Amino acid sequence: MDKYKNLKTAVKSAMLAGAAMTTAVVAQQEVSHADTLANIQSQHKSGYLNADGQWLWFENGQRYTGFRFYMGTYYWFINGVRQDSGWREAWGMKYYTDNQGRAVQGNRVINGVAYNFGDNGTFFFRGKTSGYTDAGEGWKWYEGGQKFTGFRFYMGTYYWFENGVRQQNKWENAWGMKYYVDGDGRASQGVKNVSGGTHYFGNDGTFFERSIKNAMPDQAKKMLGLPYAWGGKTWSGVDCAGYVALVRSQAGLPDIGSVTWNQAAYLRSHGSQPKSYSQAQPGDLLFWGGTGNEYHVGIYLGNGQMIDSATYGTVTGIRGVWGDPQAYMVNF
Repeated sequence: MDKYKNLKTAVKSAMLAGAAMTTAVVAQQEVSHADTLANIQSQHKSGYLNADGQWLWFENGQRYTGFRFYMGTYYWFINGVRQDSGWREAWGMKYYTDNQGRAVQGNRVINGVAYNFGDNGTFFFRGKTSGYTDAGEGWKWYEGGQKFTGFRFYMGTYYWFENGVRQQNKWENAWGMKYYVDGDGRASQGVKNVSGGTHYFGNDGTFFERSIKNAMPDQAKKMLGLPYAWGGKTWSGVDCAGYVALVRSQAGLPDIGSVTWNQAAYLRSHGSQPKSYSQAQPGDLLFWGGTGNEYHVGIYLGNGQMIDSATYGTVTGIRGVWGDPQAYMVNF
């Protein structure tokens, strides 16, 4: 790093020294005044001069090859002639001058590849561009100088790019999974409504679409340890139905009520009919008590386990299923 830093300092010092010298020379001369080559040579003139109708750079009367500072930027000259659109080498470094002969800085696309030339006034080539940047063609994502297609993490979330361009409101496929990027181009997470349908993209930072039935168990696992409170449905305390209601609210799922028998009735009225516990699937709600007289509810995890708020003196947690509850499929 120190060697690299010293090299940058040396390059900048060399360019600034040239700038100081040539600025002083130009200030002393009428560069717009036509001159003759013979006069420039005999008087050892320096600067960007009009010699017999051709603008050339001279140093002590001789045509110059290399970088010189002129009118606020650096130009490259060969035998006095300004050079446009090409790679240059000086001080052991590589540079590029644009179609007006100026040394480029920042990120630039050259012949379809994006390159980085720094931003501290030294102009030398650092490497091929990577990341989200404007290289003269608008903001795009580059990898190794090429426009990138796929997901990339940027400013706290994931975005999908196609040929470098950020995509919005689209389904995308990657790693054998489906994803959806929203109106800001961000990968969706949690429960989202897409084109009138409800979809679930997890809550663990993986963003791929999965069954909506996973939404309640996933959210419930993040809400363990809440104290039991009869009739409670807040973070301060919950009963069994209040816990289900709070979990669904935090997951972005529709409200089905916060009283046990009302929740079961809501499910029946929306197409979910009770089935035996032996047929239960992860994400189902388990109810104890006969139809219309339900008195307890839990969220089934599978393998004989559930999450619920059990009774006074306990907290929400994972427990074994007891008795013979009825199971209701919940896919909304």
